[in-house]
Amino acid sequence: MNKKTKNFILTILGIIYVSLGILAFYNGIKNFGFSGILWFSYFALFIIGLGILTKKSWLIASQLCIILIPYIVWNIDFFYVLTTSNSLWGLTDYFFVARPSLSQLITLQHIFIVPFSLFSIYLIKLKRKDFWKLSFAQITIFYFLTRVLSNRQENVNCVFENCLPFQIHNMIYPVVWFLGYFVMIFLTSFLLSKIKAF
Repeated sequence: MNKKTKNFILTILGIIYVSLGILAFYNGIKNFGFSGILWFSYFALFIIGLGILTKKSWLIASQLCIILIPYIVWNIDFFYVLTTSNSLWGLTDYFFVARPSLSQLITLQHIFIVPFSLFSIYLIKLKRKDFWKLSFAQITIFYFLTRVLSNRQENVNCVFENCLPFQIHNMIYPVVWFLGYFVMIFLTSFLLSKIKAF
């Protein structure tokens, strides 16, 4: 692929991601107030878009470290419900019971953001391997912001209680939340760093 074509593709993808990110922020504030912009998925859209436009693959990778594994789980649940009309883990049931809306349109980004982000990294190439540092800093800051600025009913980023259908005692849940994200960030960072195509 020549440089001109590559730059054109990256520019289009970057504009789409940044635009969807801004739209997601608007939708989040409209429905939840300020806490609505704290969703990892909304922030990831915007930051990945910036990473693509500026050709900073470490920005894209830092967001993939946070969302890749949760998005795989989300997609398994989504396509299970889509093909069987039965609930699996309950993560995406909301999509199928609500009327068509802007929120649902934005939610569909869960399906395509990861493959196009990986494709973008393939085109740009990873020049840094310490992107996981931003991931760790981001989840830590967002955890405390979310605890302060949102509530249990919204359960933004699942910081108040587990989003999967099993209970974890409230006393140990914050530790489990951080350990879970640390493991996901480590595994994704290791995987991205080892893929030769990147």
